[in-house]
Amino acid sequence: MTNIICPKCHGEMDEGKIDAGETLRYVSNLQTGAFRSPTPSRKARVCLNCGYIELFLDAAELRKKIQR
Repeated sequence: MTNIICPKCHGEMDEGKIDAGETLRYVSNLQTGAFRSPTPSRKARVCLNCGYIELFLDAAELRKKIQR
């Protein structure tokens, strides 16, 4: 794994996933219609120094849901 640097404090980032019993999901305000499908978060990073967290989802999957 390459060393990932925190954008906030420049500390070392650790990569993993969120495990809260359910997957965190994102629903874009650009999605239209009665049924807006959430996009699950696929991975996360946390800074081992300051605790800053980044969440990532599949951007291609989200783009398909918001295409007009």
